[in-house]
Order: sequence, then structure tokens, then C-alpha cells
Amino acid sequence: MLGDHTVRLVPFKHRHYGMLLHMLEDQEAPFLGFVSYKTLPKIGYLAMLGKHPVAAGFLRRVEGGYAQLDTFVSNRHFGSLVRHEGLSKVTEALINDAKDLKLLGILAITIDDGIIQRAKDQGFHVINQVLVGKLLD
Repeated sequence: MLGDHTVRLVPFKHRHYGMLLHMLEDQEAPFLGFVSYKTLPKIGYLAMLGKHPVAAGFLRRVEGGYAQLDTFVSNRHFGSLVRHEGLSKVTEALINDAKDLKLLGILAITIDDGIIQRAKDQGFHVINQVLVGKLLD
């Protein structure tokens, strides 16, 4: 909460796309060039404080009855408490959506210690494996 305002959650819509890109640019996200409205998962949320975006995240369905938390970002112009509240609300909503969809589990990929700790706080388990990937031309 900040002043008379609280962080509220809204489903991600096309009109929010510019806000998402701005947050990703501010964070110098390495995957920014791969983000387009067409590649974003259909399930996503934006945490807002007044008219300003605080955080965003998406739930990407993958094979085997699982989903992956995807394209998480927060607005660096807010303090850590507000960003944490926004990311927590986004994560909680996505977990609830996964439960409603009767998915078996949720995966997340990160090397950020803060995100790992937040995930542990939400009941995630760290799986120590090496991920390899290849970009296709």
C-alpha cells in the first residue's frame, strides 16, 4: 500500500502491452527482442498502483499438464516493497489460474536469488539441473 492507493491486479490486455515493454526495457531484459503481443501467453496479469504498472507476469501452458511462469518483470521506479507486493499478487493469481485449470504443476526458470527466494516462499522447490537451449534461425 502506498498512501491512499493499493496495488491492484488487472488481467493483461492488449492496451497494457506498451507498459510491459517499457518495464522490460527499463530492466534491460535480455529476451526483450523475443517479446511480442503474439508470443505472450494468453493468461497474464498486471499489478497497478494508480495508473502506473508495478509488475507483470504470465502463465504459459507447456506439455505434460504443467505451466511455466513467464515474462515476469517489475517497475524499477517503485521501491522494493511495492514491487514485492505487485509480484506476489501476480504470482498468487497465476497459481490460482493453474489450479483452476487443474494443471499438475508450475515451473519457473531463473538464476536471480531474489526470485528464487520468493519462489521458495510461495512453496516452489529448487530443482538443481542444467538447462540447455538453442535459438532457432
